[in-house]
Amino acid sequence: MDEECKPLLSDNATIQRDEQEAKFVKGNVYHRRWYMLFLFSFLAFTQSGTWNTWGPIADTSKVVLQWTDGDIALLTNWGCITFLITAVFFSYLLDVKGLRWAVMTSAVILEMGLIFRCIPVGIENIKWTMNIGHICIGTAGPVFMSAPTLLSATWFPPSQRTTSTAISSAAAYLGVAASFLIGPSIVTDIQEKNQTNFNETFWIDDGSDISEATRNKHFHEIMKLMYIECAFGAILLICVVLYYPAKPPLPPSVSASKKRQDFVQGMKSVVMSSQIWILSLSYSITTGLFNAWNSQLDTIFFNTLDVQQNITGWIGFLSNIAGTCGGLVIGRCVDFMGGRMKAVLLVLTVLSVAFYIWVTIICSQYISFHLWQLYCSVIIGAFLVSSSVPVYFELMVETAYPIAEGTTTMFQAILNNLVALVFLFIPMIPNIGVLWMNWALVGACTICIPLLIIFKESYQRLGIDM
Repeated sequence: MDEECKPLLSDNATIQRDEQEAKFVKGNVYHRRWYMLFLFSFLAFTQSGTWNTWGPIADTSKVVLQWTDGDIALLTNWGCITFLITAVFFSYLLDVKGLRWAVMTSAVILEMGLIFRCIPVGIENIKWTMNIGHICIGTAGPVFMSAPTLLSATWFPPSQRTTSTAISSAAAYLGVAASFLIGPSIVTDIQEKNQTNFNETFWIDDGSDISEATRNKHFHEIMKLMYIECAFGAILLICVVLYYPAKPPLPPSVSASKKRQDFVQGMKSVVMSSQIWILSLSYSITTGLFNAWNSQLDTIFFNTLDVQQNITGWIGFLSNIAGTCGGLVIGRCVDFMGGRMKAVLLVLTVLSVAFYIWVTIICSQYISFHLWQLYCSVIIGAFLVSSSVPVYFELMVETAYPIAEGTTTMFQAILNNLVALVFLFIPMIPNIGVLWMNWALVGACTICIPLLIIFKESYQRLGIDM
């Protein structure tokens, strides 16, 4: 055993005692676990979808509101900024107070953000309310991003844990997918009649040429989107307040009944382990940069290939649907396999490098542009990267046992958001362009291959339960 792993593992006597108790403890499962899972998943869906509100409607928003690419990127970046500021607090809340208080607190903060975005302040002042709203939406993110493994361990038996984690983590990608479809369907492209030929339409790139009537029309569409998202969040908040217990009456597995390391000791163990660092870096570099890149699809494809936001919306929607399905399929397969997570991650990562190289050479116009190639490369790439998320989460928990699930997953998520934060700050540099975004994604996936190769996998929690 790696010497640096020892602080994060229970001693041999504790593991032997757990194995003996496994012979006498029968796991208990409750049908209500599916209610807990799907309500949590809908909250994660809403948080991620509202976080990505502006990317799919960037073309219209920049004209109507006279915003820049930097303004759009900042609204998205608040999710990363607030995550890094509040992650330790929410990790403590998950470990000490449990799921009910953490989820309810996050649901309240999320709804506050959605309400702020609905305040009628007019076009001139909307930038302030939107930024305040997205600060709240981002603050709600740590729990929905980091609690899937805790929810799985608390409510589900070992044979369903990775599947549960896959469902709740995939819900976030489904929310982003929905934002690519719902946003452009409500906030339409701006089209003006050409003054010399009334049968010809063209898209306006400069807000100075748009008529007041057209501006007001599209502004009302933007606000309509805000109202719809706010109402959906309010319904979910009511459901959480009415019923969302911290844990079931009896644990579903032996490991779920065991006391985890206290929060402070657990954080120290995480920081001191080289294996946790290796796995966390591999996860955060790939998925953190992918999530940030995914939020900028409209900007990337419009500037490189002149693809309009309605088409980009469909690409983003289908790619995130593919990622959602991939997470569910791979998660269920890992449950049946009972391990071999490292091999699964290596295969997914190597394949993702190939497909994002394809995306990059299309956008760089090294090959002739065909729309079907853009669809295929982006959708399959998203399938591969998104499928790895639940596997990373569960492998981290297995490696770090008996550290609390909320602590280990939050550590991964902190690094994930740090990578995304750096990525989303770069577009604020004037005249930097967008082609670098594709190359950065290829490099991120490539770097993770040697990290996974040197990582030493272990399954101590699964061994106790099985």
